Amino acid sequence: MNLMTQNQCSRSIAYYVIVIAFLLLIPFPILANDLDYQNRGNRYEGVKHRPISGYDIELISAIADYKESAPYFPQRFIIKFYLNQAENVFLTIRELDYKHYYWMDNVKPATPWKPGFDNVFVWPTRTVIQNLESLNLYDLGVVARLRQPEPRQKEDIAPLILYHSQLPERVTGYLFTFKTSNDARLSASVYKHVSAEPIFTQIFRRQAAGRPFTVHWDSSGVEEGDYTLKVSGFFLNTSDEILQTLHFYHQPKLK
Repeated sequence: MNLMTQNQCSRSIAYYVIVIAFLLLIPFPILANDLDYQNRGNRYEGVKHRPISGYDIELISAIADYKESAPYFPQRFIIKFYLNQAENVFLTIRELDYKHYYWMDNVKPATPWKPGFDNVFVWPTRTVIQNLESLNLYDLGVVARLRQPEPRQKEDIAPLILYHSQLPERVTGYLFTFKTSNDARLSASVYKHVSAEPIFTQIFRRQAAGRPFTVHWDSSGVEEGDYTLKVSGFFLNTSDEILQTLHFYHQPKLK
């Protein structure tokens, strides 16, 4: 091998070394199919095809009125909820307003759900959520349905606390978020146990189809116990009746 050939070979090797080193510095994006809704071990999570809802009205979130700020994107999200008695619990986590069609369900807790406020589920954000642009903790809606996984006209639920690091001192309010299949006029009222008179009412004079709307109940000073939320009204185009009833247990004390 003459000197020129040796020099050319050396330059070629150096070129490929530089290219390989440069490529190693580039973070390769997660493949799209790695973000697809799939089994993640203790949950099914990922991007789903757009869900088709056949419900007149559907509950998409029932959480405590609490928002925790974060100076950086959290490495984990956490849900915590109270059960008055042992129950089968079915969790669904999804976007309040669809952008990525993020979905999580089939959750398997580290320990069985049990009475009290020690029911916790933690999941990492790096697997899916950090790879979905601008998807934050409070873009998500969470529902804990008791005894059955599918939405119904009458449901028993456990409102959840959604956070990443620091719990609130008490539960002082709730956010119940719904969607309707058509434009509607609605009224939402909270009742204590079997009381005939509501202790709270919120009116939605014109609610657009497919858009999330939230019933905000301030429970400050309200005693622990069984409560019922009734959402009733009618579709503006047909006058067909709408009715959704939620039963839940209000426990303001986390300890």
